[in-house]
Amino acid sequence: MTDGVLLESVHLKKSFDDLEVLRDINVKVQSGEVVCIIGPSGSGKSTFLRCINQLETPTGGQVLYKGQDMCEKGADIRAFREKVGMVFQRFNLFPMKTVLANVTMAPVLTKHKSREEAEELGMELLRKVGLESKAKAKPAMLSGGQQQRVAIARALAMEPEALLFDEPTSALDPELVGEVLNVMRDLARDGMTMVVVTHEMAFARDVADRVIFMADGYIVEQGTPEEVFGNPREERTRAFLSRFREG
Repeated sequence: MTDGVLLESVHLKKSFDDLEVLRDINVKVQSGEVVCIIGPSGSGKSTFLRCINQLETPTGGQVLYKGQDMCEKGADIRAFREKVGMVFQRFNLFPMKTVLANVTMAPVLTKHKSREEAEELGMELLRKVGLESKAKAKPAMLSGGQQQRVAIARALAMEPEALLFDEPTSALDPELVGEVLNVMRDLARDGMTMVVVTHEMAFARDVADRVIFMADGYIVEQGTPEEVFGNPREERTRAFLSRFREG
């Protein structure tokens, strides 16, 4: 892991009317680090990612990218999203466009790459996620796992410095989960900075540099996978993990 904080939330808060969803969230993500966020449904995990990417406007606090506050008026959010990509639960692919066109559209439109350059990169990324043979297919011809791998390739096509994953396997049939997690494992090995909200405990244990357990809008506990899974300090963490083990 290289030195240097790439992303940071400082006293981050988010409320929807009277519902306080995030309460004073402080997280630093180092360049090259894989951070997995776990916790029960409704704990604020996805809202936290959406606040980082400015899809939700925080009620208070800061989101820093290389020290620059993305919540400030005048911050270049579009440029920020090019550098910090996001992969969603739902794949959000354009149904009438081919797999390759889905991957190449943003680099052509926003980074002004030539079509030839974008397609060369697109094919390289489809090879990376094991879908080179599906370049001319439409999304409807793919399984959910294949569509999610296309979504990852599309995010990588912007050549980001970090990727945010919002429960990327939760919409998939169980037999398709592994193929997406394997692509994410490869990205981690390649040194991609990743913040992953996940219910896949084995993935978090095996791949994360740091695990954060959230509940009720708070960070209850964080540490290495060995600390959080092997010897959790907080009773709330122990209770959550025991339910998963029983499941």
